[in-house]
Amino acid sequence: MGLLTGARLVALDTETTGMSPADGSALVEIASVTLESGAFGAEWSSLVRPGRSIPPDAVRVHGITDAMVADAPEPGAIAGRLRATCGDLPLVFHNAPFDLPFLADLMRRSGEQPLFNAIVDTLGLARGLFEGGGNSLGALAARLGLPPQTAHRALGDARTTAHLFLRLARRWEEERDVRSLAELAAASQDVLRLTARR
Repeated sequence: MGLLTGARLVALDTETTGMSPADGSALVEIASVTLESGAFGAEWSSLVRPGRSIPPDAVRVHGITDAMVADAPEPGAIAGRLRATCGDLPLVFHNAPFDLPFLADLMRRSGEQPLFNAIVDTLGLARGLFEGGGNSLGALAARLGLPPQTAHRALGDARTTAHLFLRLARRWEEERDVRSLAELAAASQDVLRLTARR
């Protein structure tokens, strides 16, 4: 029985107008990719109307313009769908400390239950395995030869995060003797805490 046998997880990614909801930034796109026993399952993505103009710096990153989100759903219209998709499953992010505040803000404003799910962070898993070299999503995808996706769009990045998770989870199982998702999630968070202090 492998680490991922019978496991269901959801890889998530967001695109935003800026760096933090604390400074008024908002979601403009969100996507999820479900993983079941190490295989890709259902995918979902949606643009989101942010309620403010998208700054040029953000447009340069993800290419999402005010015109593209003019008829997109309001945040409250997608929060329930996202909450149902996540359920109580473990969630996979690349650099969760960026995405989680936006999702917490979305749930709070929409009256949905918070996401108290277990979090596996592929950034922590990568830092725990690789000395030196870039650990951005794009750098890791190139280093590991992951299937090409549309970068800096939520669905493309969620797919890349899912592929990255599968590759890194296998290595943590084989090289670090990790035997459960809970252990893997804890390891990813521990590495992030340790590397944040450097």
